[in-house]
Amino acid sequence: MQAQLDVMKKKQAAENRRVRAELARQRELIEADPYASRARLLGQPATGPYGTVPQARNSHDDVFGLGDNAILSPSRTASTPYGELTAIPPAHPDLYSPMRRGQLQIGGVRLTLGGYLEAAGVWRSRNSAADIASAYNGIPWHNQPASHMSEFHQTERQSRLALLAEGMLTRKLEADAYVETDFQGSGSSSNSRQSNSYVPRARVVYGELKDRDDGWYLLGGQSWSLITLFNKGMLARDEQTPMVIEAQYVPGFNWTRNAQFRAVKTFGREERYATGLSIENPSAVPAGVSPCSSTSNHCITTDRLTGTNVNNPSTYYTTDPAPDLVAKIAADPGWGHYEVTGVMRFFRDRTSTPGEGTNHTRIAGGGGGGMVLPLIDRKLYFQASGLVGTGLGRYGTTNMPDYTYGRNNAVTPLPEANLLIGLYGNPLKNLKLYSYAGAETVLSRRAFDEGSGHYGYGNRNFDMRGCSTELATNCAASGNIRTVAQATGGFWYTAAKGDYGTLLVGGQYSHTHVQAFSGIGGKPKSDADMVLMSFRYQPFN
Repeated sequence: MQAQLDVMKKKQAAENRRVRAELARQRELIEADPYASRARLLGQPATGPYGTVPQARNSHDDVFGLGDNAILSPSRTASTPYGELTAIPPAHPDLYSPMRRGQLQIGGVRLTLGGYLEAAGVWRSRNSAADIASAYNGIPWHNQPASHMSEFHQTERQSRLALLAEGMLTRKLEADAYVETDFQGSGSSSNSRQSNSYVPRARVVYGELKDRDDGWYLLGGQSWSLITLFNKGMLARDEQTPMVIEAQYVPGFNWTRNAQFRAVKTFGREERYATGLSIENPSAVPAGVSPCSSTSNHCITTDRLTGTNVNNPSTYYTTDPAPDLVAKIAADPGWGHYEVTGVMRFFRDRTSTPGEGTNHTRIAGGGGGGMVLPLIDRKLYFQASGLVGTGLGRYGTTNMPDYTYGRNNAVTPLPEANLLIGLYGNPLKNLKLYSYAGAETVLSRRAFDEGSGHYGYGNRNFDMRGCSTELATNCAASGNIRTVAQATGGFWYTAAKGDYGTLLVGGQYSHTHVQAFSGIGGKPKSDADMVLMSFRYQPFN
């Protein structure tokens, strides 16, 4: 009996050595060629167009349990048009599924790589000295020489790197961390003359806890604002961002990317309904003329401070007393996606005179909603979104002002509205087409006269007589914009797709119209035509 046990132990040890050696061999093959077929990995012959090709013997040879056709499953992006174009990792991953291309496993943590490399070109009919992100509210007026000159730039700065790390904290609580960065930051020595030393920036950086069984999702860090339209549900990385090449998107598109604490609760087995609340970092956009701008009033307005320490010393930070609050309800009943959104904001400034001062705090906000409708399933989609209220300029892509100044220099929120509609689809397997039309507008003036002074935003007595005369200085249009509107369209063509990535070719044209409030001398307007081209390589998609 003992002799038989010894023989069995020796056979078992030999079998263990054989299995370990086979696993080591397969691992070496995977590391050498991660996209090799399973049959090739296992070294089994089969007939192919060029002779014999490897083929698995039976299901027991699938040592890693990764399927019959490949060691790594095909890559997968977020289930949105924008996610496919930018290789964003999916919002609904499966930690127990086979490994996909662009993924790594380190212990219990799964890493998913994303992003792309881009070579782009931009032509604008009016020179605003912008890169891939246009300054819609900075399109020059006709009194500026730049209005009579076009511009052309080539740029790689929208190239993006992304990393998603996921794992299980407990048997029911999942955690993930997501980082997304590009090169649209500018350092003190950045220029386009020689070294082009533009710097990376924090685009999206957040951590998230997910309790799928109970439908709770908690997010903290910098992400797209909850005010942004979603493609479905309300989970991070499912945002319905326009498909454009333009890095400033389309006027009428509501969004920010800022620090926030967000809680989302989903309902139903398929999470078809969701509610969410986000507490987001505030930053107002003031504009207009305050009474304290007149030296005869002997006062000072404080509503912004220059950045110190690690904040940017070349810009301002407003004196907001509390965070922005964004709430949303979303529904995916079976056909289309629908959502209703509300936002509340808090503004503050201080009027100081010698020996005393007064704080002025105002509450602003509004509401809106959006929808994404599959007109022809997988072929043609319609989307619409809008927002209306007071003090909402920050949330439009044009960055219109949030408030101006009233009597006694008190904060006065501006009434505003944003609207975006779009059509997009896939008429051919490798071709995506899109078109959008959007606008952002200040609905009415907030202005007054006092003595010989003209104050507020959109004052009828502001001088506009020089806005059409080159080098004229009497043009108050840039500080009194009423409407920015745009129509745009373009395409994305998948030129190549294989084991080692995807190559996309894109083109876009847009026409932008800018109009100021009327004043003395008329109602100034400007416009700009823009053409953009893009070549994107997605190595992990």
